[in-house]
Amino acid sequence: MGIENYCFCELAPLYALDLLSTAEQAWVEQQVAAHPDLAEELAFYQSAVDVIPYSVSAAPMPTDLKQRLFDRLDLELPAEPPAVCPPPSYQAIRAADLDWQPHPTPGVMVAIVHRDPIKREIVGFLKAEPGVRYPFHCHAALEEIFMLEGDLIVGDQVYGAGDYLLSQPGSSHAPYTIGGCRFFFHTSMDDQYPDEVMSAHSF
Repeated sequence: MGIENYCFCELAPLYALDLLSTAEQAWVEQQVAAHPDLAEELAFYQSAVDVIPYSVSAAPMPTDLKQRLFDRLDLELPAEPPAVCPPPSYQAIRAADLDWQPHPTPGVMVAIVHRDPIKREIVGFLKAEPGVRYPFHCHAALEEIFMLEGDLIVGDQVYGAGDYLLSQPGSSHAPYTIGGCRFFFHTSMDDQYPDEVMSAHSF
């Protein structure tokens, strides 16, 4: 409505409730400034608004409210989570207990610590004697290598203890070592070995 239709008695309660537009709020404040007697009326409305939250006593929530809501919606109430989280389940293998096995590549030993046939992932350790060249292969998924000792040459880069390598799916290489090495790996069971019999180099 236009400013000519504003009425202080109608806007003052809405001002106290903070429900007016910016222009309407400004008009009410202008009226109070021009007519100080209106300030008392506005203060009355504001004091009434201040006690609204406390005029009704809090009602206790029924203990079966959630069940009633689900019943009305014809839904099954989800199972409550356990009161105490179960202890974490984990596997630990001591370094002395690693089961080192010869790899088809001469001079290479591997110790597999985890296989996931669903995700087609394999995790373990590899150690290679000096001068070993691993067969050229293409990665079916991400491959992670964390160097523990020695040297590993990939392309024109030499990696040593503490270095981390991440190979993307579809990438390929034929790493080798000069002085021997040992590293942790996380790779795919489905890597491709174009120049070799695949099964000969699978983990």
